Amino acid sequence: MTEQKIDQCRLHRINLTMWVSVITLCLATLLSYFLLDERVFSWLSQHPNKWHKNNWLEAFKLLGKGWVLIWLLLIWVWATGKQRPALVAILALLLVFPMVYLPKFLVHRPRPREIIAAPTITEEAKNNNGLSQNLSFPSGDTAAVFAIAAALVPFIRRLWVLTFFTLSSIIGILRVGVLAHYPSDVFAGAAAGILAGWLAPQILSRWPLPESGRFNWYRVIAAAGVILIPASLGLLRGVNQLSTFLKTYGVLVVVIYIAAKGGTWLKRLRRRDFCGYFKAAEGTENTERNQKSKCKM
Repeated sequence: MTEQKIDQCRLHRINLTMWVSVITLCLATLLSYFLLDERVFSWLSQHPNKWHKNNWLEAFKLLGKGWVLIWLLLIWVWATGKQRPALVAILALLLVFPMVYLPKFLVHRPRPREIIAAPTITEEAKNNNGLSQNLSFPSGDTAAVFAIAAALVPFIRRLWVLTFFTLSSIIGILRVGVLAHYPSDVFAGAAAGILAGWLAPQILSRWPLPESGRFNWYRVIAAAGVILIPASLGLLRGVNQLSTFLKTYGVLVVVIYIAAKGGTWLKRLRRRDFCGYFKAAEGTENTERNQKSKCKM
């Protein structure tokens, strides 16, 4: 099979898997709405816990926020210079936005924790809270992480695909655990995210990206975003929030950088090993020739 046919076969499998996943998640949303939501809500409300207040877990939950995901994507572009996967993922985030917020306003379902706290909330507090902050269906954080995972499927290996979807599922479970969403909200968010992640590469494949030339403007823009996003966090939420964010996500940034550069480093090491091997072999042949020439004399 030619490389083009192999790519077409892979894309066909991806498309089939995506649609099966979306349909399955939509069915799971309906079943959960009628059979599971109230039971999970009742159990969690009767068994309050504080496990989700761990600092590392709090930082992990930030992976569901769009600005954190965009920041990590910009780091990837800065480290690798590969802009198409990041652009596809960012487009998926833009597509998922109306898929999430339109149903929120139409369904107008309050969050589980809002129902628990309703008797103690004053009218003034209700008016001060943003409307979208109190709406539950579907889960925006879950939709965002699944959109990124689905958008990157054509560009990454199967192990990374499994890793990204596992992390996305954990984000969804945590959203239910902290009483921010019902299970049906998470299933619906995952379906919306996968649909947006499937649409994004279909759209961008029609427009070839311009060449960056010797001076890679994409890396410059990515580097600016990597600096500006944390700086904005520090201005809006304070230096302490910025310090905590950088400390917890510093490890992840290092992992991203190593993953981005790992292939290049391995290629360089292999080239050096081969060069050393050939030089050693060439030196051995020259020594043998010299010895033979001495024996003939």
